[in-house]
Amino acid sequence: PTEDLAELGEELHLAGPPLVMECFDISNVSSNHIVASMVRFTNGLPDNQNYRRYRIQTVKGQDDFASMAEVIRRRYSRILLENSECIPDAAMSQEDLLESQRRLAREGRAKIVLPDLVIVDGGKGQLGMAVRELRALGLHDLPVVGLAKQHEEVFIPGRSEPIRIPHDRGALKILQRIRDEAHRYANAYNALLYRRRMRESLLDECPGMSQPKKQRLLVKFGSVTRIKAATPEKIATVPGISLKSAIALLEFLHRDA
Repeated sequence: PTEDLAELGEELHLAGPPLVMECFDISNVSSNHIVASMVRFTNGLPDNQNYRRYRIQTVKGQDDFASMAEVIRRRYSRILLENSECIPDAAMSQEDLLESQRRLAREGRAKIVLPDLVIVDGGKGQLGMAVRELRALGLHDLPVVGLAKQHEEVFIPGRSEPIRIPHDRGALKILQRIRDEAHRYANAYNALLYRRRMRESLLDECPGMSQPKKQRLLVKFGSVTRIKAATPEKIATVPGISLKSAIALLEFLHRDA
C-alpha cells in the first residue's frame, strides 16, 4: 500500500501520500430509506473503528446529489465541532481553518484527524456537492475527488475532463478498494434496516395492535426480536398492554417459530 499511496499522491498532485482517506457512498434501494456510508483507510488499509453510517434525514425521494451533500456536511461539521475545543480563538483568527486542523493532528491534539483525501462515489454531480459543502465549512483546500464507476474515471475540482489512471496501476486499485468497501458498507446497512423493518411490520399484523402501542413496545424493547424474548409480565409493563394482550402477542409472534 505504501507505493500505491505514493503513486496516488503523485497522480492527484497532493502534498504527499494520502495516508488517511475517507470515502462516501449513498445507498438508495428504497426512496423512503436512503442511507450513506463513510469508510476510512489509514496507511492504505481499512480502519474499521472509524467507519460511520448515516440515515439521510433532509432529502425527499431518491436524490444522490442532495444526499451526498448532507452526509459530507454532517461528517465534517462534526469533526470541526469536536476539534474546535482544542483551538484557542486567537489561533483561529490567525491561521487557515484547514491548517489549524492539520496542526492539531501533528501535535496529537485533534479529537478526529481530518483525512488527507476525501473520495465520493460518483462523477461531477456528487463531487460538486461535496466541494460546495466543504467550502461552506471553510475547508476550501481539503483534497476531494470523485470516482465514477462506469469507466473508473477520477474527477477533480476545477477540471472539466477526468483523470484516467491505467487499470493496472496501484493508484487506481487503492481507490477502487476504498470505493468498493464504502459500497459494501452502505449496502449492508441498508439490508440491516430492511430486515429490521420487516420484523417490525409483524407488529402491524398482530390483531388489536394500534400504532401507539407498537411505538411504545419498540421504545421499550428496541426490536421485535427482544419483544419475542421477553416474558408476558415484562411486556405487560408497557402502558396499554394487559397481561392477556401480552400473552396473545407472544403467541402471535411465535406462531411460525
